[in-house]
Amino acid sequence: MESASDAGTERAGHHLRLRERYLKNGIDALHPHEIIELLLTYTNHRKDTKGIARRLIDRFKTVNAVCNAPVEELRTISGIGEKSAALLVLVRDLLAYCLKEQYERSPVIAHRSDVESYLRISFGYRSDEYVTALFLDTSSHIVQTEIVAEGTINQCVIFPRTIIEKALRCRAASMIIAHNHPGGTAAPSEQDWQLTERIFAAGRLLDIQLIDHILICAETTVSLRDLPRWPGAGG
Repeated sequence: MESASDAGTERAGHHLRLRERYLKNGIDALHPHEIIELLLTYTNHRKDTKGIARRLIDRFKTVNAVCNAPVEELRTISGIGEKSAALLVLVRDLLAYCLKEQYERSPVIAHRSDVESYLRISFGYRSDEYVTALFLDTSSHIVQTEIVAEGTINQCVIFPRTIIEKALRCRAASMIIAHNHPGGTAAPSEQDWQLTERIFAAGRLLDIQLIDHILICAETTVSLRDLPRWPGAGG
């Protein structure tokens, strides 16, 4: 019969081999559950992280969704404690922070796809609806990114005055607003358009340009600026 000590030694050896395979061949050499498994070895040194990782992938389907899952949902998975949940969420926040640093040094308008990736990492897989604003300086660099409202799965109340006040406070020259549709379609609603039109008009009065309003769903991103109803699109 295998002792607990023998089992622990075997798991430690498996963790070591997995880490060596990653270091030698890169992350593309690992299956999704192995990526999560390797990550969990840093908070579960002697546990069977393979089983925990498989349960996470079975529940959330992708590595991205695992790292974007709320802490309280991660904690419902057998084997996930506070440290492991915090580590998984840290990965998401670390990626978002690195992207933010990158964007603070790069023109936003020239790399809208990167901005969309940043927004998706920040809140694209959250279960509740959030509205965020990216405030830009005269050189189109991000000077501040902030969640300006949050709500339930299908409702989020945001007042244009709140966004304009924040833009004035950080002396923004322009801004991009974005929000997610966690439980529905990426098609803009009438409320989305009304919010856009009000912020556009208020910003124009104060010489703060609304560059775009981006909607984010799990697999789709929609720019309202690309649609015919965008304020001023007809000239």
